[in-house]
Parts: sequence; C-alpha cells; structure tokens
Amino acid sequence: MKRETWRLRLAAHRYGRKLKRSVSRGTSSDNSSASADQEPVATTTEKVINDNLVQHVVAVKMFSRTFPTSNVWVLHDGNEAALIDSGYGDKPSIDARREYFRKDWSGHNFKRIAMTHHHFDHSSGGRQLRDILKADTAIHPIDDALLHTPLGPEEGNEDLPDDKVITDRADVWKKEAFETPIDVMMEDGDTFKVGGLTVRAVHTPGHTAGHNCYLVEETMQLFTGDNILGVGTSAIGPPPSGNMGDYIESLKRMRELEAKLFAPGHGPTVTATAAKVQELLDHREVRDRQIIDIIDKGYDTDQQIRRALYPEIQKGLRRAAHGQVRSHIAKMVGQGIMQVDEIDDGKTWKVSLTK
Repeated sequence: MKRETWRLRLAAHRYGRKLKRSVSRGTSSDNSSASADQEPVATTTEKVINDNLVQHVVAVKMFSRTFPTSNVWVLHDGNEAALIDSGYGDKPSIDARREYFRKDWSGHNFKRIAMTHHHFDHSSGGRQLRDILKADTAIHPIDDALLHTPLGPEEGNEDLPDDKVITDRADVWKKEAFETPIDVMMEDGDTFKVGGLTVRAVHTPGHTAGHNCYLVEETMQLFTGDNILGVGTSAIGPPPSGNMGDYIESLKRMRELEAKLFAPGHGPTVTATAAKVQELLDHREVRDRQIIDIIDKGYDTDQQIRRALYPEIQKGLRRAAHGQVRSHIAKMVGQGIMQVDEIDDGKTWKVSLTK
C-alpha cells in the first residue's frame, strides 16, 4: 500500500487508605467455567484513595486471569459526586453497583458520569447508571460518534482474548454501550464542578480518537483512562481503532501536566507519575527498534513479526498482540521508516524498510 493511502486512512480516523470493603454477592461459583448462559458472580471492591477519591471495582469473568477489570472512580466533595467511567453494563455489574450506591452514597448528588472513552468496559454501564444516579453522561464528541456507531459481530473485540464466554458477553456490553445516551460533550479544556473541585477534560487521543483524561485542578489528580494503566501497558490498536503516533504525543502531554497522582482505567493508582510516563515512552521506543531488527533479519509479514516478537504468548492473547504489531508498523509507515503492501484483502501486511 502506498504511503499516500495510509495518510488518507489516518486522516479518516474519527477522530490510600486500607481496603474498605471486599465482598462477594451471590452464591460462589467457578467463574472460569461459567457458560455463556450463566450469570457469573460479581465481586465488589472499594478502596478509599484520599478524602475526595474512591476506587470501585466490580469483577466478573475478565479478559485474563491476571489483568484487572475496569475501574469506576467516585470523585466527591461535600455532598456532590461524579463518576469517571461507568464500567460494564451486564446485569451482575449493574446490580452490584446499584446496591453499592444505594447503601454507601444515598446522601450524595451525582452530577456527572464522565467517560474517558467509548470502549464498552468503560461506557456500557452508562445508560443504567445514568438512570440510577440521575446524573448527566459526558464524553468527547469524537468518541460519542464512535460510541453510537453500530458494530458488527467481531468489531470491537480486537483486544479481547479468543474466549467464547467473553465474546458472547461482549454482545451485551456492545448493545448497552450503543444505547447509552450522552448529555454533554466534553472537548479539550471543558470543565465541570464537583463541590469545590474543578474537573478539566484533556483530549489525549491514541487509545481511541476521542480519548479524554480528566484533571482535578485543585488536587492535580489525573484520570488517565486507558492511556496509562496501573499495571502493564495499554493496547493501542492500528488505525482506525487507535493511533500509536497520537498516543506517543498524548503521553508527552500528560507528562507536561505534572499530575501528582494517576487514577487509571485499570489497576491501582500511580504516584510516580513522571517515571511511569517515561517507562511507557521507553517501552514503545524499544518495541519500534525490535520490529525494525526483526524485519532486518528477513521477517516480512505482520504475522511473522508477531510470532518473532511474542514467541510464547498464550493463544487467547495473540489477536491483541497482532494489533499491537500493526499499530507500531502503521506509526513507522507514517514516519517514512517502512512501507506496507496489503495481501489477501488486508489479512496480511507485507512489510519492508524504506532505508
């Protein structure tokens, strides 16, 4: 494929304190063997981070046994509160959160549910939590368009492992995300108040075209969504689902904010914020160099590069790893470092270096 075509495709991109509670709701069961027809048990965990911030996690069967499920953050001041992200929209997740907010937050006025991006692990709880909490929903306008774009059976599953139970449940999540109404568009620099706190949207594309972080100006806490995780590295898909070049620039912008704490979309908070950003930038630079070295050794398709780069990756994560390889390749095509010819209707990328 000519580099000019890549440019067109890229342009078309629509763009604490101690654990307070950890309880299981429902009867115990082995979630790892749950069938698609069974509703798995939801395990609820709350962690108080500081006087204004609570991390709430509802865990059901997740993408892998070691990767943490998505966070819902409760930001509060006085009797006002807001959510950052809405988690999953399946029945066990919503039932657990409905009970949690009824018992622990009945005296608070929830002003807003601000979503960092449109992916269903952050947005599909939005419709029902909006009704439960009587709160406005908000997202960047680009991701509002993506949220309300119908997806095919396999679309939106690129980062999921090849697991039938998860794939079947993803149909529920995608439907709920699509049906989530958005009341407020949050563009870069837009703000809202939670008591005496000011929350500012920071547009940080890369993971998605309309990915927002949210900065609490008084405390310098940054909700990082999926651009920065508490553990591991974020999945950045190739265009049009993601954009590695934008992601690198967004990391640099997040570093410039000099936040004191990162509250990520998955995993624990991060206090060594500058070091975390540098770690991620270094990781992506190393990965670029590894791919170039692999091509130098004679590997010339994206699948060959994936196998050389991740020789021992478990089967269920190969699809996500393949997407990461393509994302790095797409970035380097845009930089003029390599070129791509699509073979077999795009199922295979034949890659070569330009210099």
